[in-house]
Amino acid sequence: MASLSPSPQVLSSFETSPETFGTSPDTRAQAGPWLILDLQGLTFCDSTGLAELLWLLRRSQETRTRLVLAGASRTLRHMMATTGLLTYFTMAASVEEALPDEEFRTAEGH
Repeated sequence: MASLSPSPQVLSSFETSPETFGTSPDTRAQAGPWLILDLQGLTFCDSTGLAELLWLLRRSQETRTRLVLAGASRTLRHMMATTGLLTYFTMAASVEEALPDEEFRTAEGH
């Protein structure tokens, strides 16, 4: 069964920057309907990191991109819950779980 939506963009926590959600229409078009942020390699997050996650959430809402945080550590999830932020994010245990359907999982090699 063919899918009409483009493949999700998967970024590691080290690849995020303001350019990910630039202000130009071309950049927004490239973001696509899905952005999966792979946080498995993230070993530390403070208030600056939480602010960046909030910025990404806001930009994803503005560009109508579904943001999924994948592989967040128990510590990060606890920090997000304590600050009241956890309920605003879509979380997945892994990138594999975050992928929207079997077609993407197979095509991406996950």
